[in-house]
Amino acid sequence: MAFLQYRSGQIVEQISYQDADRRIEACSRRMLDQGFAHGDRVAILSENSCEWVIAYLAILRIGCVAVPLDSLLPLNDVLNILEHSESRMLFCSDKFLALISDLPQENRPRIPLARLGSYSEVVASGAQQLHPHPVRGLDLAVIIYTSGTTGYAKGVALSHENLVSNVLACREVCEITREDNFLVLLPLHHTFAATVTMLLPMACGSRATLATSYRSRDLIDDVQISSVSVLVGVPQIFENMMNGMLRALESAGFLKRGLFYSLRAVSRAAMPFGLKLGSPLFRSLRKKTGLDTIRLMVAGGAALPVKVNRFFESIGFLLVQGYGLTESSPVLCVNPLQRNKLGSVGPALNGVTLRIREPNREGIGEVCAKGPNIMQVYYNNPDATHRAIQDGWLCTGDAGYLDEDGYLHLTGRLKNVIVTPAGKNVYPEEIEAKLAADPAIAEALVLGVDRKDGKGERLCALLKLDDEYLKVYVEHKSAEQIAAAAIRQYNHSSPSYQNIREWRVLDGEFEKTSTRKIKRFLYLDFFK
Repeated sequence: MAFLQYRSGQIVEQISYQDADRRIEACSRRMLDQGFAHGDRVAILSENSCEWVIAYLAILRIGCVAVPLDSLLPLNDVLNILEHSESRMLFCSDKFLALISDLPQENRPRIPLARLGSYSEVVASGAQQLHPHPVRGLDLAVIIYTSGTTGYAKGVALSHENLVSNVLACREVCEITREDNFLVLLPLHHTFAATVTMLLPMACGSRATLATSYRSRDLIDDVQISSVSVLVGVPQIFENMMNGMLRALESAGFLKRGLFYSLRAVSRAAMPFGLKLGSPLFRSLRKKTGLDTIRLMVAGGAALPVKVNRFFESIGFLLVQGYGLTESSPVLCVNPLQRNKLGSVGPALNGVTLRIREPNREGIGEVCAKGPNIMQVYYNNPDATHRAIQDGWLCTGDAGYLDEDGYLHLTGRLKNVIVTPAGKNVYPEEIEAKLAADPAIAEALVLGVDRKDGKGERLCALLKLDDEYLKVYVEHKSAEQIAAAAIRQYNHSSPSYQNIREWRVLDGEFEKTSTRKIKRFLYLDFFK
C-alpha cells in the first residue's frame, strides 16, 4: 500500500508504508547510535519531500523533538531559532546545505548538519531490533515557530497527545478512507499541512502525494495524473482555481458561456432546498478540467470568501472551511461534510470546547478554546504562555460568534480592530473580503490610521489589482481609475462608518508568510 507519492513527469513514483517504516527505522537507529536521547531537539530545513517526512517521523519515533523550519526564512532567523530551541542537529536538503556552506564560518550553525536522506539508508535485515525510549502522550513532540503576520515568532510546543487527538478528531469529521489520496501542497513545516495532509492520511492508511509546485498548471497535472481525491489548501489556492476557470470560460464561445451560467443558476437555485444538482450538471466540466477525481476540498489558514465557496458548491465540488491555530495542533473547527454552512468555519471538533469571551451586544467576542489538542506552552517563553492560556483556555485573539447551531463565525483579529470616530468597531478582514469580491481587485489590505484630531481612526485601503482581469476586461483606463470605481461602489453599498477614506494601488505583490497571509505589520505606516 502506497504511503507517499510524487510525480515525475507522467510517472507517479511511490513509497509504500512498509518501505517508509524501514527508512524511518534506519534514520532512528542512526540517531540513537550517535547519542541522541529522549527530548533532544532536532531541526529540519528543507522544501517538501519524502525525505522530510521520513526524518520528521524518525525524530518522533525515538522521543526526540522535531523543530520544522520555514524554508523561506532568512538564514539569520534560522540561526536564531536553532539557538532558541537548543537544537542538537539540523537536517538540511542539498539546497540549504549549499547555502549554509557559503556563509562565513562565524555565521554558520554551531551544531552538526546532516543531509536529508543520508540517515535513512535501509540497514541489513538481520540488524539488532531498535529499542528507543518509550514515548508517552504528554511528551513534547514538535516545536513550531510561527511565522505569523506580526513579525514576532514564538515556539509552539505540541505534545504527541496534542497531535494524535487532533488527527483522530479530523478523521472522524472528514470521513477519510484508505482509498483517499491527499495532495501535499502547503509547506510541511506548517502545522496545518503536517497534521491534515501528512499525519491524517497516515492514520487512515491513505496516500499523500507531494505537489510538484504551486503553479496552477502543475496543480491540475498533479491532481489528474496522481488521482488526488482530497485537496487541502489556503483560500488563495481555491480563489486562483476559480478565477482560472472563469477566465477560460470567457474565452469560450457564446453558447458555452450561456449554457454554463444557465446550469449554474439552476444549481444555485436548488441549493437552499438541500439539492446538489451541481454534481450531475457539471460532471463533464469537472472531467475536462482534470479535477473529476476530487471528492473533498478543505480550506484553512485564512478566511474563505463566500463567493469562492458558493462557486465550487454550485458546480458539484464539496468545499468545506475549517479554522484553527498552530497552538491547537491546529484544527479547532471544520464544517461537517453533510452540513456545510457557507460563511462559517463549522462547529468544534469532538473533544474541543469553544466559548466567546466578553461578547458585545451582537454576540461577538474573543474566541477561546479548550481540549486535548491545545499546546503545552510557548517554548522558553512563560510570559507569552501566560497571556495565551488563561484558566486552561487558549485565548486565540480572534473575534467571532457562535450561531444557534454551534457553528463559529469569525469577524477578524482583535488586535486589528479599527475604532471609528463614532466609536464603532470595524473588523478590517470583513471589509477586505468585500473589496476582494470586486473582480478587478485581487487582494486588499484595510488599515486604521489615526486621525489628526485624535478622534478615532480613518479607514485606508491598499489594493492589489487583478492583472489577468485588467488584460481581459479593461481598456483605456488607468489602474487608479479602476481602483477608484471599485472603492466608490463599495462605499455606496456600505454603512458610512465602514467607508474607505483613502486608498492606494499597490505596485507589486504583498509580502506574505509561507501560508500566504499578508504580513500586515509591514504596512502599518503606509498611510502615515
